[in-house]
Amino acid sequence: MMAPVLTPARLAFLAAVAAVVAPFAAGTTLGAIRFLSNDAGPLAITLIRLGIGAAILLPMALVFARGWPRGRDFWVLVGIGVVMFGFSQWMVSASLSYTSAARGGIIASTVPFMTLAVSAALRAEQLTWLKALGVSVSTGGVVLALWQDASAIPGGWRGDLLMLAASAVLSIYNVVSRHRARKYPPLIFVVCNMVPGVLVLAAIAAASGVTPGDIPLTRENLLAIAYIGVIGSAFTYFLWLWALRHTTPSRVAIGLTMNPMGAMAAGAVILGEPITLGVWAGLGCIAGGILLANWRLQDRKAETRTHDG
Repeated sequence: MMAPVLTPARLAFLAAVAAVVAPFAAGTTLGAIRFLSNDAGPLAITLIRLGIGAAILLPMALVFARGWPRGRDFWVLVGIGVVMFGFSQWMVSASLSYTSAARGGIIASTVPFMTLAVSAALRAEQLTWLKALGVSVSTGGVVLALWQDASAIPGGWRGDLLMLAASAVLSIYNVVSRHRARKYPPLIFVVCNMVPGVLVLAAIAAASGVTPGDIPLTRENLLAIAYIGVIGSAFTYFLWLWALRHTTPSRVAIGLTMNPMGAMAAGAVILGEPITLGVWAGLGCIAGGILLANWRLQDRKAETRTHDG
């Protein structure tokens, strides 16, 4: 029996689903990272998270994937991998040493607005009123949820700024990497990004005397480590880049507004972080923005121009 052929509209729909599932999973990872931050520093946590992801994906890519980048493309992927999968994820882990998982997830949801701004400025995709309205509603929900968040930590502004900086890097990455993400299979692309980031972080850790093995191997810590490595790294990044390959940057980025939902769920269950009614109202706006931005997935004219361009 032949496998069903996926039409562009069906691929766009599946990519929209993937762009929602991946950030939700990443959001739950913030809770596990916050949990581990009591026993380990940001560099060690990031190295463990990305190291496990690379250990899972690299052998799969070597065995199953074909069409590896060469020449200039290879070095471009290495460069953006060091920035995105190295320093940016280090900032994410560092931010959670200062702020709560819920608040970190809310701030990460500023990515859709920044991605849309970068994408429009670089003319990477057509800006429609529906996309702009969806991002605006979601961003308004982020502001409302952040304002009503009861889990703020004294001095947590440092973590807020670090998460905002990491979100800015991700926004730029969404746009500048998309062209090359479509040239190569997602498995190859994520490995070419992730492995250089891991190697740079490993070199920094060795130079600074940071040893991930110093983390107490309690049952809870082992579960958290396994979760951030398998779900928060290998699964999330592969699914995210697959979505980026098959739809537009802003529609992928709008899925990041699911990040605080995952973060708040994990924060409430794992860390006992409070969730107020105002936060739920903000999350309702975020969900509404997602629906608006993805309402016309059959907008073939805009999609065709983007895919062919």
